[in-house]
Amino acid sequence: LILVVLLIVTPVVSAKKISIQTVSDTITQRESDWYCKYISSSSFSVYLVWNNPSNSLTLTIYSPSGEVYGYHDVDDGKVDGKITLNVVNAEYGIWYFKVYGEKVSDVQAYSLTIT
Repeated sequence: LILVVLLIVTPVVSAKKISIQTVSDTITQRESDWYCKYISSSSFSVYLVWNNPSNSLTLTIYSPSGEVYGYHDVDDGKVDGKITLNVVNAEYGIWYFKVYGEKVSDVQAYSLTIT
């Protein structure tokens, strides 16, 4: 139970607020970048894109009520350096987004878009 509480609290402390639709950043092996955005509609889309598909990034999304959703590049059936999601029946409130450098050689640039 303590571990679960720490995971839920961690995003609040270190997340970068996204006030625009797209943020660009870089990531290294085993690094995590956190973002948060207030969602005020019942649906939204998320796009995580990087230019070297041999590097593996993951995206984890945390809903305002604490639901956790994890995604990998291969989840759509192809390895192409893209994770594309359409979230429907979304809760209103602050959502957290974690980009993780699962397997990265050197430094990988990426962009995260939430619309």
